Amino acid sequence: MDSPSLPPSSSSSHPTTAPPEQQQQLQPLTTPSKYLHSSRLRVEPNDAFLREEGTHRAWLLRGVNLSGSGKFPKHPVSQPSHVGSTHFLPPHPPTSSSLVAKSGVEAHPDADVNEKDGAHGESDHHQSPSVNEPLTKEGKLNNNTEDNTPISFVGRPFELDEADEHLARLRHWGFRMIRWVVTWEAIEHQGPYIIDIRGIYDQAFLDYTVKALLKAKEYGFKVMIDFHQDVWSRFSGGSGAPLWTFHLAGLDPHHFAATGAAAVHNTLPASEPLLRMVWLTNYYKLACATMFTLFYAGRILAPQCTLNGLNIQDYLQQHFLDAIAALVDRIHACRDPHTGKHLLEDSVVIGYDSWNEPSCGWIGLARLDVLPDQHDMRQGDMPTPLQALMLGEGMVVRDVATYRLELMGPVKKGSRTLDPSAHSSVASSSGKAIKAWLTKDLRDAYDARYGIRRDAGFPKAGECLWAQHGVWSVKDRAVLQQDYFMVGPRGGGSGLQSINWVRDHWLPFAKKVIDTVRKTHRSAILFLEPPVYVPPPNLVDEETAAIIEGDEDDCVETHKNSTRRRILPMFQRKDASGHSSHHSGKKGTLPEIAEHGRGALQRKKSKGHRHDHNTNSSLTTNMVYAPHHYDDLVLLTKRYLGWINIDLLGLSRGRHSSLFGSIVFGPKKTKALFGKQIHEIQQECSQRLGQRPVLIGETGLHFDVGLSEKKQAGQYATKSSTTTVAKNVPFKPTKQFQKAFDNILGGLDRNLVHYTLWNYTIENDLQNGDGWNGENLSLFSRGAKDGSPPGIPQDLDKGGRAVEQFCRPYPVATVGRPIRIEFDRRGPVFRLWTISPSTAATTATGSEAEKQRRSKEATEIYVPRIHFPGGPQGTAVRVSDGTWEWDTEQQLLYWSYGPARLKTSSATVQHEHWMEITRKTKITK
Repeated sequence: MDSPSLPPSSSSSHPTTAPPEQQQQLQPLTTPSKYLHSSRLRVEPNDAFLREEGTHRAWLLRGVNLSGSGKFPKHPVSQPSHVGSTHFLPPHPPTSSSLVAKSGVEAHPDADVNEKDGAHGESDHHQSPSVNEPLTKEGKLNNNTEDNTPISFVGRPFELDEADEHLARLRHWGFRMIRWVVTWEAIEHQGPYIIDIRGIYDQAFLDYTVKALLKAKEYGFKVMIDFHQDVWSRFSGGSGAPLWTFHLAGLDPHHFAATGAAAVHNTLPASEPLLRMVWLTNYYKLACATMFTLFYAGRILAPQCTLNGLNIQDYLQQHFLDAIAALVDRIHACRDPHTGKHLLEDSVVIGYDSWNEPSCGWIGLARLDVLPDQHDMRQGDMPTPLQALMLGEGMVVRDVATYRLELMGPVKKGSRTLDPSAHSSVASSSGKAIKAWLTKDLRDAYDARYGIRRDAGFPKAGECLWAQHGVWSVKDRAVLQQDYFMVGPRGGGSGLQSINWVRDHWLPFAKKVIDTVRKTHRSAILFLEPPVYVPPPNLVDEETAAIIEGDEDDCVETHKNSTRRRILPMFQRKDASGHSSHHSGKKGTLPEIAEHGRGALQRKKSKGHRHDHNTNSSLTTNMVYAPHHYDDLVLLTKRYLGWINIDLLGLSRGRHSSLFGSIVFGPKKTKALFGKQIHEIQQECSQRLGQRPVLIGETGLHFDVGLSEKKQAGQYATKSSTTTVAKNVPFKPTKQFQKAFDNILGGLDRNLVHYTLWNYTIENDLQNGDGWNGENLSLFSRGAKDGSPPGIPQDLDKGGRAVEQFCRPYPVATVGRPIRIEFDRRGPVFRLWTISPSTAATTATGSEAEKQRRSKEATEIYVPRIHFPGGPQGTAVRVSDGTWEWDTEQQLLYWSYGPARLKTSSATVQHEHWMEITRKTKITK
């Protein structure tokens, strides 16, 4: 077998950042494939399934996210969120002041322009790097120093020598789709080149990713690349963007803990417990909110932030898009050396996610001096936006509300005073205020490192960026423009209008992502992922393209629904003056804005907003709608009662006027709720985006649901410089978990929706879970007990958790289309109904070659051995028509239709078919 042609790269065994002209040829993989599915999948108009090229079979995608550990680096040490060390947050570079102190040489009297004239001239940012920051001949910073060893994501999601074990296991469990987690940080963690706008890309990681994808090809997987983020970055408590993006904005992550700018597990003192799901609150806090606001709307909300000739919005977006392009180009370059055929495009990598769980930051906030109801995921300290700004300036802030997440949502427990200078992370403040903003010396040092030249009007270092834009007064500790983040310049340049984040900011950037991808991978599928709990934009009707008549304006609606897991407080809260923080406007209207700040707005009811037809076409062509959906109450509380739940999706859509009105009572209604919500998501897609595949990009459940809090992942982990190894304790799901997980999986089945479960993390253990903020959703754990019944081969099931629940029969590829599936795992009994064109019937006779041809044209059903261990001998198979063949090794049943009952309409003639698979004897455990 000839070796595939891999793109040029470094041959070093260590991570490298060599520029393209320095790259060398890698040795390729040569392992033959026995599962290869090379057929391309297509999205066709008015079809809820993906169609296989050649056979036109309808694919129902079942898959998994690989992996949660892709959120954090593996080298030089693995850095899950419970590990705190200098490897997580490296020390600041030497500054001009520190070098002067060491050398004894006085600084130039004009060095501090900041104090002299309050502005940064361009000359201040052409400084040469310090002697401790040498440049290579390529013009990039040499970070290979003892204090700043480069991180690397090589080995995420698995080491190549372990790939066969994990990919074979996922294939064995019936998955055919992988949502492949990649972060911006993994590609561009070392930042921009000094000599031009390009980024320094981790070539070793790009090479590794191509090799890992070639391994996935051997097992017949289809892959969607997920550009992943949570609350912007690891350094603001999540994952995604590299550290240098904060330095670009003038923020200092070393002071995020002290100033409350972010709740970061890695920097949490050992004496403080990890609050469950507290990472979600970072969406509202200074660091994350600032970065997303700058990323999406810097041009209109931070116009002074111009550097290297670009507004910070354009600079950040261009670097992210270029990092995406670097990966797409590397995948594109992997070809067969003889035929030139792409080895990964289409046959393996079928498409790309628009961006994981995007956030609007503070865009759309109507008030800054109260805790808005839309900031509804509350846990721990919950400062108002104004309080967050004050803390970022190092001020002592009183009456910061504290919350505790309880069974029915967040409950206010009181308030307290926060003093950044007194925080346990501060060794000594030396009388200076501890701020979330970089000092001038530090910002200049980072600017020299990254080649940043800030315009003269760029906000001064060491002071709040938003105060310098007139949002609030540091001196008076008061808001100056309440509606600052809610209004912006009109398109024509005169006057102001409400900011529509979805239409004017999120959607155009999603288009930029897929346009970037399709410059290289022209047939790539766009997996359009909307902001969480925000309905899809209307791209069907060209006359009302993005937002339809009667919708709430997105600057309000998006913020109302911007949390990943929407939990509203029990009671509407008021601030000290009695003002309600709830937007009281009726559906389709905006709340009244006080006539101050940048001027009063005359708002009229919208008649819809027209998008350019080419924009719509670019987004809707070859697109899958890919929202996320969880049973949020169970996910947040790790409790499932069975007789009560909350319809948070309905609450976010305005069907319920209050949290009380959204409560669902009774076992039957509670059990049916998740499936009902999935059906609603499908209907919204059909109405707004047209009939097309819906793939739930993330869903799943914590495997410690129902356990006492002390036994939940992350609650008894110890902070150290190395990962604590959990004891090999067998996993036994609680009854609460089993019922809740069955509800989720059954709801997905009933709606014939595509999905990728979150997630498969190789490093998961029973002490720290997935290694990220106490989450514990991985289907695999090294310490888990084998889930197979007695007498079943256990090697591939070893480490699986709740395998008997998520490992379910389903039609992988259907001649015609499936119209209904049912599975009762306690029988077990599986039933399938399909409908096919009148030409789909085949015969059961013929040569071996004919049988192989028919297997590609037959309906292919995954029948897991864990439920049907006896194969055809231990199973009763009934069909309405035709014949079937069972490949027990591959756990696949091929069903060739025969003559069947006709179903006619005015336009078509179709056949209906059904199949039932029942295990003859029960297996006793």
